[in-house]
Amino acid sequence: MLKIELYGEIRCDHRGGMAMREIEHKYNVSWRTVRKAADSVWPEQRKKLRCGRPRWIPTSR
Repeated sequence: MLKIELYGEIRCDHRGGMAMREIEHKYNVSWRTVRKAADSVWPEQRKKLRCGRPRWIPTSR
């Protein structure tokens, strides 16, 4: 299921009066996801990854 579809179904169930705990168990998501879906119309944009060398790789000197 796409994230947009999931958010739509969560919103529909929430508007229908289903408890947040029931929605969590029905879709197997966290309470934060249910809250985000109930409060917004669209899922938040993905964060862009930084380009460049990761910090954990030591430099050779």
